[in-house]
Amino acid sequence: MTQSFACPVYRHAKDDRQNPAIIRGDRILTYQRLEATIGSATQRLKALGVKEGDRVALATQNSVEYLIVLFALWRLGAVVCLVNPRLPPTALQRSLAGIQCSRVLDALNELCQVGVPEATFDGRYACQDLADIMWTSGSSGEPKAVVHSFGNHYYNALGANAHIPIASGDRWLLSLPLYHVSGLGIVWRTWLAAGTLVIPASVQEITQEKVTHISLVATQLHRLLEDPQGVDFLQGLKAILIGGGPISEALIHQVVAQDLPVYVTYGLTEMASQVATSLRLTRRAPLPRPHILKHAEVGISVEGEILVKGKTLFPGYAAINADGAMTVMPALDQEGWFHTGDLGCLHTAGTLSVAGRKDNMFICGGENIQPEEIERHLCCLEGIIQAVVVPVPDEEFGVRPVAFIQTRKGANSRVTRSEILSSLRGELPSFKLPVHIYPWPFDTVAQDTKPDRLLLKRLAQWPSPTLTDIS
Repeated sequence: MTQSFACPVYRHAKDDRQNPAIIRGDRILTYQRLEATIGSATQRLKALGVKEGDRVALATQNSVEYLIVLFALWRLGAVVCLVNPRLPPTALQRSLAGIQCSRVLDALNELCQVGVPEATFDGRYACQDLADIMWTSGSSGEPKAVVHSFGNHYYNALGANAHIPIASGDRWLLSLPLYHVSGLGIVWRTWLAAGTLVIPASVQEITQEKVTHISLVATQLHRLLEDPQGVDFLQGLKAILIGGGPISEALIHQVVAQDLPVYVTYGLTEMASQVATSLRLTRRAPLPRPHILKHAEVGISVEGEILVKGKTLFPGYAAINADGAMTVMPALDQEGWFHTGDLGCLHTAGTLSVAGRKDNMFICGGENIQPEEIERHLCCLEGIIQAVVVPVPDEEFGVRPVAFIQTRKGANSRVTRSEILSSLRGELPSFKLPVHIYPWPFDTVAQDTKPDRLLLKRLAQWPSPTLTDIS
């Protein structure tokens, strides 16, 4: 028997008609209004020729219209391709050609006017039906096109909401882009619980929004903690979910000292977002060891690699077959596990710790180096908020580690090379000490992405005259 679940917007439009579904500034859409607008957009898209099985790309930033068109496309049975609108045209064309995308939508306003009669929709999604395609970060090569089913998103949201409750009346800030699985996960978690999505008009206005829940990367959390207004904002929340990479010990000490409701999560695109999430960090339990969520299973290979399976596991990667048609290629071993490429270990309490990326490891003079270990020690130093370690060629050792560090602003935040190395020598063997320590080479850090390790590796291997060691 085919499993299905009710579309949250369709269901809440009947049961919670006047409950806000979306807030953006002064604009408020109730579930009833949102349902009517999605219905109209569905009919307009149908008139444009969109049909079941079509792959249609959305290439815009977060907006109310984005969400309306996204759900309208799903009602027609289209597979939505969620692409980064900042991609160069050639990269965008290459990605979409690889999945035979039929059209790109970037002007959405005209599709979102109420008035056209609604197309037929039975109010339910079949769990096995394909919902979307989005791209992984491609840390070690070309990004892969990850295909999700509706069931992947549904069960991921159920597992996440069982761990961090959200209810009608709660408001989750959509602070991450919808072309990332972390952003899309916010939508499913919030609307399944009849909560409200709050879309900030700008990053600067985040602290002005009356929200209860927020998802951030560690850099965003750090920046909010540097601002007194940001601290007040964070202290008024029910939950602060941190993901997208490790959180430094220094940042953990800050949030614990201020009794902030921080939860640390580990997830991946192939598992439709969260796999494991910690309990709230406290003085008694400051270690961010995530608990495995419902509907996800985790194993560890003999090499220490994290393996995952469960109802949230994606069907596979999109690819073109020998006949020139798009197909979905599973990426599992013989026992049904997906190999994440992350290293870690499971603990008796049902928790997971993550050591770093398997493909980030390099060998220096016959010794294995996991760069994340050095990065964690660097981020424990006062003044350093972010660090990335990459290998550079070396005639004697094969490769040696090089560090890029981002420091806090202000006169008292400066750290010297001698201070850094002196501290590291007490924690690490000599072969793990960075031979170069460069200042962060970017003016700003993108709010929605992790540091580009591949780009930093290239910069370290072919440094420009402006890239010099800190003194």
